[in-house]
Amino acid sequence: MAELFLSPLVGALVEKLTDSAIQEIKLQWGVKEELENLSSTLSTVRAVLKDAEDQQVTSSAVRDWLQKLKDVAYDADDVIDEFATKAFRSKLEGAVQTSMVRNLYLSCISRIPFLPRHELANKIWEIRERLDKIAKERQDLHLKQGEWRREPKRRRLSLISSVIHESKVFGRVDDKKKILELLLSPNESVLLKDICVIAIVGIGGLGKTTLAQLIYNDKRVEDHFEIRAWVCVSKDFDITRLTKAIIESMTKKSCDLKEIDPLQNNLKEILMGKRFLLVLDDVWSEDPSDWKRLQAPLSFGEKGSRIIVTTRSSEVSRIMSTIPAYDLKGLDENDSWSLFTGRAFTVGSSDVSQKLEAIGKKIVKKCKGLPLAIESLGGLLHSNTDESKWESILKSEIWESEVRKNILPALKLSYDHLPANLKQCFAYCSLFPKNTDFGKELLIQKWIAEGFIQPEGRKRLEDIGSDYFDILTWRSFFQKSRTIYSKFTMHDMIHDLAQSISGEECFKVDNDSYNNGDVELRSILAKARHSSLIWEDNVSPQVFEIFHESKRLRTFLLIVYSFWPIRQLSSDFFLKLRCLRVLDLAGANVTELPDVIGHLIHLRYIDLSSTNITRLPESTSSLYNLQTLRLNYCKQLVELPKNSSNLINLRHLGLEGCRISMPPGLGKLTNLQTLSMFSVDRKSECGIGQLKNLKELRGVIRILQLENVMNTKESKEANLKEKQHLDRLGLEWSNDISRDGGVDEEVLKGLRPNTSIRSLQIVFYGGVSFPDWMMRVDSLSYFSLTEVRLLGCRNCQQLPPLGQLPYLKSLWIVGIDGLKNIGCEFVGETNGVKKGFPLLEDLMVIHMPNLEKWCGVEADSMPKLDKLKISNCPKLQELPHLISVNNLSLDCCHEMVLRSVPRLTTLTSLSITNFEGLISLPEGLLQPLAALKRLEIERCLGQTRLGCITSPLSNF
Repeated sequence: MAELFLSPLVGALVEKLTDSAIQEIKLQWGVKEELENLSSTLSTVRAVLKDAEDQQVTSSAVRDWLQKLKDVAYDADDVIDEFATKAFRSKLEGAVQTSMVRNLYLSCISRIPFLPRHELANKIWEIRERLDKIAKERQDLHLKQGEWRREPKRRRLSLISSVIHESKVFGRVDDKKKILELLLSPNESVLLKDICVIAIVGIGGLGKTTLAQLIYNDKRVEDHFEIRAWVCVSKDFDITRLTKAIIESMTKKSCDLKEIDPLQNNLKEILMGKRFLLVLDDVWSEDPSDWKRLQAPLSFGEKGSRIIVTTRSSEVSRIMSTIPAYDLKGLDENDSWSLFTGRAFTVGSSDVSQKLEAIGKKIVKKCKGLPLAIESLGGLLHSNTDESKWESILKSEIWESEVRKNILPALKLSYDHLPANLKQCFAYCSLFPKNTDFGKELLIQKWIAEGFIQPEGRKRLEDIGSDYFDILTWRSFFQKSRTIYSKFTMHDMIHDLAQSISGEECFKVDNDSYNNGDVELRSILAKARHSSLIWEDNVSPQVFEIFHESKRLRTFLLIVYSFWPIRQLSSDFFLKLRCLRVLDLAGANVTELPDVIGHLIHLRYIDLSSTNITRLPESTSSLYNLQTLRLNYCKQLVELPKNSSNLINLRHLGLEGCRISMPPGLGKLTNLQTLSMFSVDRKSECGIGQLKNLKELRGVIRILQLENVMNTKESKEANLKEKQHLDRLGLEWSNDISRDGGVDEEVLKGLRPNTSIRSLQIVFYGGVSFPDWMMRVDSLSYFSLTEVRLLGCRNCQQLPPLGQLPYLKSLWIVGIDGLKNIGCEFVGETNGVKKGFPLLEDLMVIHMPNLEKWCGVEADSMPKLDKLKISNCPKLQELPHLISVNNLSLDCCHEMVLRSVPRLTTLTSLSITNFEGLISLPEGLLQPLAALKRLEIERCLGQTRLGCITSPLSNF
């Protein structure tokens, strides 16, 4: 049964009615009394909502009342939003000064389909009448009248940190050991047709995937198998999709093949003669023919290859496994309690009462050893020492409820104790298909667009949304993606819970729902407020006609899994969806949007990333409420609307992977927080000075075409030094060797960033030397840089003293043709003492054609260095003595450089490639390398037996 939570929406409506712009215009329009009455009625309803939301599960009458209230509240939100937009437009009109600009502005906004003033006033009156009638029904329902208050402000969890998503694993030591024995055993008697398939079987939430991850990432497994791949299968056992996913996981590259035959032939070639490990996670299909077709190319792997399957189905295990299935059990009592306490109690706390501990152990017992349930309830009770709260969890009726047989009671309990605004944020995620990875920032931006984030004083909405997200993660509603580190996903049982909660409010259109019939789907979509369309092979383009009934829709997400044949969506489609707040068409093959997009005045979020769109309609610049516009990797995009400076509520403009000129007056968008790319023009209205007033910029920005900046004075206008929230900065010139390097030096001098910046990339800088802020030891020591990239700075003759950066972890030096020597200045000195690179882990020196010497680096200058790559440095004959490097890669270098290798006694991995004249390895090269585990020699053509060797050292 779907649940209704209206307190955040009604609260937001009351807040909107107090907006200063609305206060001004309601007098001019003669609707002061109507709006005040509406506000009063909303406040009355608001006072009883918490009680009503609590009663809806047990009272159908209360639920019906909430449903009627929900409908009128959404209608009120649309009308108030339109009223507020009109008020905002009036304010902008008053700010326009010159007649020429005014005419241009009015020509743009005149086509916006606002309701006439009298019709809007009538709408407000009608909504107030409906709301009054609903409010009067409250007394018959015996809802308690009390002072409405917002959920108490939740402090950010103290345990949330960079490792929040790395849950401690309890009770799986023996399980891991037994499966590792099956994986690594040389005993070929367990094989069937040379490939052993091991099935891990157990109910949902038991930790099958977690166990498989522990095994997959074990160092012994990494060393034993030449190729590894992880593929999430889920309910859709599509052979083409899975084969492609296996190839991409094994090669770490995108695969463009679309037909099954070439895909399987490609996989066969990849596996030929190689020992591999493949994990097929969450398999549901019980059709033997599915497995038989997928299995065909896998048989070409080397003997000793293994496949791990995780599944809830014993029948799947019977079909796929070549040895008896591994039945995973729940955690024992001690491990269950350890997992629970790790979540529920603050690390190091010693004030846990005996009674609280006794209650906790009873709660854990009810979870029956299921890690997902234990983590969820532990997160719910984190740092809560109220014994009555613990008792209420223990004695909740949900433990005995038969209403949700397919959902763990513990998960529902954890959900029930969320604040209403977090409930709707969680339910919204049911729009994603199962096993879909999603980004934290993008989801938060969608929540903001939908009005789910409740303001807290001056705190940024994005920061409040981050708190929401972290709470949901801590309570195990979200978890780190298994495939993309920076993204998140939901356990399939959590996803089931989200779907159950959201009901028809959030509805996915996929092959299953589409095949259920046109009439039924239209009926559901007519009620839905948020919808996603999962584009698969069998979906017909006619599906968009069904959305014509979705006049209430606030969210439309397109999730493309197969070829998108549509180049342009019809005007009718957009005209029907007048209430949209979120429009996400990322990944579609659309080339243009119709001009009527400007009619969607409620839009807050548009994502057209990775589409083939060439330009946006000029009417886009009249979407005053727009907060997020994502155009990342729109490589066909040629320009933004000329009046984009009208979008003064824009907070996020994504242009990553684009190379377009900036529209004039972008500096007026003072609410911008993210601007991934800014291309400099010589015209002042598009010049670098437009960045001056964008004081809230944060995250990453690449500033391109810096050759269009003429001097230090101009570059200082960007005011980078004051942008303390920026995290990553790219400064890029065009690759033009004829450019005057002296001008570049002047420009870079004025582009000094704030010392809080963490990543700096300088590309195709033409100067001979770097500016003082990079060359002075005392200057660099104040920077927080962890990553530096110097790329294509071909004329520079000396490196900055980067050893003085106290937090530097990664350094790339690429394509500096003018550099002949790396000396002690690279490390830098303070008061005669060489500090070195205290935290440097990753160092790449690539394409340095004139580099001859690298000296002045003490043995302990880089005590944390793990990876060192030297490539295309043909004149370099000796490496410095570095005592900590573990992974060394030498590519296309002078043979003499190999004589330095024996001094690097800590090496565990050595790669030697493209030494075309190499006849043999230097005598004694490997003998001192006692820690070496992996040796790779490729494309060394001087001697046949050195042509290609890639193996763990133990195989020699």
